[in-house]
Amino acid sequence: MLLLAATIIANTSFALILRGAQHRRVDELAVGMVNYVFASSAYWVMAAIWWPEQGTPIAVNFGLVGGWFNAAIFLLLLTAMHLKGVAVSIAMVRLAVAVPLVASIVFFHEAPGMVQGWGIVLALVALPLLSLDKGVSNEPLTLRRMAMLLGLFVCNGMCLLLLKWYQTIGTSEGRLIYLATMFTVSGLIVGLVWARTKNRRLGKAEIVWGTWLGISNALTNILIFTTLDVLLASVMFPILAAVGLSLTTIFAAVFWREIPGKLGWAGMALAVLAVVLANR
Repeated sequence: MLLLAATIIANTSFALILRGAQHRRVDELAVGMVNYVFASSAYWVMAAIWWPEQGTPIAVNFGLVGGWFNAAIFLLLLTAMHLKGVAVSIAMVRLAVAVPLVASIVFFHEAPGMVQGWGIVLALVALPLLSLDKGVSNEPLTLRRMAMLLGLFVCNGMCLLLLKWYQTIGTSEGRLIYLATMFTVSGLIVGLVWARTKNRRLGKAEIVWGTWLGISNALTNILIFTTLDVLLASVMFPILAAVGLSLTTIFAAVFWREIPGKLGWAGMALAVLAVVLANR
């Protein structure tokens, strides 16, 4: 139970640290770059100490693909948080569990039960509700912004799918290589985007916030793998999503006055229920 609680706290802290950095008006791309540099360095050091005897090529290949999706999640999440606030944005991320579930049905011919089917339906209902919520910016929804939110949903879903797939065909010893490669690729992509922006900064504030974000990122992924070793994914993922979303929403409402609208509240309620049912 303590391991699951630690995983929830670490996973929830990532979005809150990132949103906190935005409120401090630091260079958020620099924060993301420092985050990936710290996380990938930590994983490479651990991988050098516990280098796997086999499975390295598979881990590297998965990491190379996952790095692109991970970087896309970060870049899309920055925009989504500015428009929608942290609660609605994270609800979109949590709903992404529907992607590996649908992929399991289509590609692995795993027929869902009735309860899982209702979870998928509720997820499809929650998506437009979350998209239509005006969010903290009160700006109207456009096709471009809707595509951004759907992209966040799909990219995170692909990361979850890769995690599930790697656990199926990869080795437990190669996890560090997989994560180290993934965050190295993500760091390079975010670093290139940062290098092309005007008025970019990389000062003490960006390094401090980026390091905190990197610590959260590194701990979260290690804890998720460790928790999956002792708990079923069908037990861990719905609890992680539901409790994490609730904590994020409460924190954002109390400290930043980011109160979702009626559509946002309805969408988040359906999102929590959809994630729980989809993992039954």
